[in-house]
Amino acid sequence: MAEQLAQLVREVERLVTAPYVPSLQDLHDLVEQSTSSTIGAWALCNPCQVGLLADVLVEALSRSRVALPLITTFASTSSFRDVLLERHPVILDAFLEKAVDTNGAEYFPACVALFSSPLPVGVVPPARIAPFITKLVGMMAENPCVETVTPIHALISGLKGSPRILNDIPSEIMFNLQLEFTKTLRNLDDHMGNLLCLATFAQIATALSTTSQNQHGSDTPWLLNIKHFFGQKRGLKTLDLVVLRVILACSSSCNLAPPDAAESIRLAICIADAIEPEQKQAWMAGNSPKIAKLCEKAVRDGLYGQTQTMAIVFLHTLLPAHSLPSQLRELGIKVLLSKNSQETIEKISDQLIPRLAKSLAESGEPATRQLLAFTFDVLRGSTSSGIGEIATLHLAHLVLAGVQEVHAEIMLSNLNNSMLPLRELLGEVVEYFPRQPSESQCSGRAWCASELSTKQNKLFLSLLRLYSRASAQNGSDIIMKSFMGRVEQSMPSLNCAFLTTTPKAFRGSLALRDRHDFSSTQINRNWRSGVTELFMQNAQTSHDSMMRKIEDTCFDLERRCHNVEGPLRAVEEERDLYASENEQLRRQNEELNEQLKAENTEIQTKLRNSHDSLVELNNEKTRLEQLLQSQCTYTDELTMSLESAREELQQQQRSSEKALLAEKEKARSKELEMMATLTGKDDQLGDLQEEMCSLQMKNEQARQSFDQMSSEKATLSELSSSLEQELASVVEALKQTRLYADEKEDELSRLLAQEEELRKELGSVESTLKLLGATSEIAKHETENRRLNAAMQAAALDASRDAQSKDKRIHHLERKVQALRDERAAKAREFSEAQQHIGRLMGVMGFSANAPESNAPPRHQRTRSSVNATPAARIPQTISDDEDGIQLTESFESMTSNFNGPTPKRPRGNRKSTNLPHELNTPSAAAPKTKSPPRASGMSRSVRKPLAEADHNSPTKSQSSSTLKRNRVNDSFQETRAPGNLEENRLHNLDLDMDLEFSRDFLFSSTAFTGSTDQIPPH
Repeated sequence: MAEQLAQLVREVERLVTAPYVPSLQDLHDLVEQSTSSTIGAWALCNPCQVGLLADVLVEALSRSRVALPLITTFASTSSFRDVLLERHPVILDAFLEKAVDTNGAEYFPACVALFSSPLPVGVVPPARIAPFITKLVGMMAENPCVETVTPIHALISGLKGSPRILNDIPSEIMFNLQLEFTKTLRNLDDHMGNLLCLATFAQIATALSTTSQNQHGSDTPWLLNIKHFFGQKRGLKTLDLVVLRVILACSSSCNLAPPDAAESIRLAICIADAIEPEQKQAWMAGNSPKIAKLCEKAVRDGLYGQTQTMAIVFLHTLLPAHSLPSQLRELGIKVLLSKNSQETIEKISDQLIPRLAKSLAESGEPATRQLLAFTFDVLRGSTSSGIGEIATLHLAHLVLAGVQEVHAEIMLSNLNNSMLPLRELLGEVVEYFPRQPSESQCSGRAWCASELSTKQNKLFLSLLRLYSRASAQNGSDIIMKSFMGRVEQSMPSLNCAFLTTTPKAFRGSLALRDRHDFSSTQINRNWRSGVTELFMQNAQTSHDSMMRKIEDTCFDLERRCHNVEGPLRAVEEERDLYASENEQLRRQNEELNEQLKAENTEIQTKLRNSHDSLVELNNEKTRLEQLLQSQCTYTDELTMSLESAREELQQQQRSSEKALLAEKEKARSKELEMMATLTGKDDQLGDLQEEMCSLQMKNEQARQSFDQMSSEKATLSELSSSLEQELASVVEALKQTRLYADEKEDELSRLLAQEEELRKELGSVESTLKLLGATSEIAKHETENRRLNAAMQAAALDASRDAQSKDKRIHHLERKVQALRDERAAKAREFSEAQQHIGRLMGVMGFSANAPESNAPPRHQRTRSSVNATPAARIPQTISDDEDGIQLTESFESMTSNFNGPTPKRPRGNRKSTNLPHELNTPSAAAPKTKSPPRASGMSRSVRKPLAEADHNSPTKSQSSSTLKRNRVNDSFQETRAPGNLEENRLHNLDLDMDLEFSRDFLFSSTAFTGSTDQIPPH
């Protein structure tokens, strides 16, 4: 790489200092053979050439076909891109205008390269970025693959540092991008493509994470769909997928090339950074096996160096450093502080180096001391100059920046043991501060001396700032801070001479005199001079045309030579590829030789240890032989003691037999007590059933009376409304009667003046009587209405209270019945355990517990083979290292899906149906159904015996009595179907449960009903 960098520096210097417009073909051929890390190293070591090269390439866009590919290649470096936009701000919009055109496909890579890093603050975002994104998304939708997704990812990664540009993009375009990427995630089988899509979503979610940065609104559908991948809805699945991809990249079965595997881990870091911290904590708490497997894969032998480096960085960015194994922390320090700083910068990006340094510094004081010691050594040993020195200074800057990002309390506590070396270093370097470059121009060198001195001075100031921060009390030394600010401002600007010039300053010119300037307006009578002047003009014209023709011929020849040398370039590229592979194999061979030497040294050490242990074993053998002789004597003594112990054992066996007999008697008495208790509980359950039936009948009567009172209330309300209408009609008639009586009185006064006083008295008396009668009738009706309303309300209140009290009583009885059932089940379990204990005791004593049941028919015997065979042995399946988490997740989802179904409940068959037709309630319809089915011949009813007459040797019932009992249960069940016993039918299921008896089959085979008891006739 050093040779390629030196060639690149010389070629760029030749181009920018050429006295004429140079050809770019040699630079293009050199760049085609170089890697991106070489170009980055050139921009780091020679920043003074960046601006001049940008001017040369922009000037050559109109005449050279390789200028655009060169700009695309160099624009991937942020320093070149920034200088290009600073000197030629219109070029970005011009490239976008060509790219969105129909035939502008060649400008796509250039536009993506210009947007691959955040734009400078002073650059105004172009308006054509939105149609450019639309065109890229359309190309990706037509052909979803890694080649079409990568440009969009690079573009969004650059726009992440410029949220204002993302805010200016219309929501329709972002919605289309989100929709197409989601489709690609569902349908694309390429792991790399899926990681690129998720990484693009992660960049968008991170850039628009806060409301101040997001002008689209936090409730925008497309943004919510993107954030679901990293939030509570899908964050755990996304992180699980990312970790599995990293494990796959580190495993030996990975089919990706080493650079692609390292790139996939870099994308995984980007995705993991976007996941919410709560989801990260939840995932880490439940996936410790995957973390352990990832740690194991990251440190395995034979892993490619760049892949291992990125895996270590992923672990340090995902997990706290103190929770990682010590081996991983040591590997992190080894990778970060390697001897080849340029190789470290190539493997780890500038954004990840400070994060790795911060994670290591937070792990403890030893790691912080090693990081600071590396920075001290770099500053102390930077007296030499070169390409490696600038790379080492750049790495030291990044490491120190990561250490300074640690929390103040942690950093101050870790700096205690490093204060003395830091003070000594500052005392040594302050004598040479500020350092000045040895030359003002870096022509002929592979690095810029001014840049080297500038980096040394910046590193010294950073260490001085760290020392002042650690020396001050909690960083409150204002004087020291102001002094440091003054020192930074007074630093002289060490600029190379290339920074103050332009390519045109190096252009030379040949001063040719123009004969037209010497022409006179006066008549020249010297014909010889006129002919000479004409010949000179013709010669000048011919010379100019000839030079233009030669220039066109040379340009065409250059283009043809480029096309002719195509196969040669391909062969040279293949040769360089083989050379690079040979170099890699040589490095791997050296690493393997070093490992082999280390292993040989370790084996020799083990051999020496083995020899020492062999001598110790010989001594131990001699000691053991002596011990064996003593053990033989001890064995004889033990034989004699064994005989005596044998006699004691026989005595203990005889005593245990006696104890067994006593325990058997106790178990028998306890069994009888339990049977008596069960019989009493059965009687109590029967009484409770009868009481519940009577309460339910009363509740039904109360409900009927309540319905009757409700109907009466409705009738009374109708009667009251009719009476009010009649009262209104009577009042109206009374008014009309008064008017009519007034008219009649006037007429009678005119006709019968003599009898006027008598008529008036008579009319007033009659009207008074009618008014009094109507008023009394109205008062009587109102009193009756109030009385009826009060009675109706009182009756309704009493009925509701009665119904509530009866419902409470019914609920209380139901709880009591359930408690008795639970008690009965507990007693049954105790009884079963007692039976098993008795059986074991009888087996120990030599009695057979199944002798009375041996004569039972085979069809009545129940075995537990089906029950015992239910939990079948499961065949263990080996789960691969890469898919064990996915299988566990799928099994968990299938198990949780079974819990979403409804829980089966016991049918409520004892409820009385309210929709039965009227014919079923008649006695004639109920008579045929009350008959019980015919019983099997030879089967007699089982009669319950008193406890005193029970057989002591056969506590359980026989198989025939159990069968008869089940038949009797069936008969009683069929009898309860008759309409005449509707009230008893409500507790039919309870009756069935209460009549069950504890036979040997029921207790020791199953707790469910047999097939005979489950056969219920259809309705």
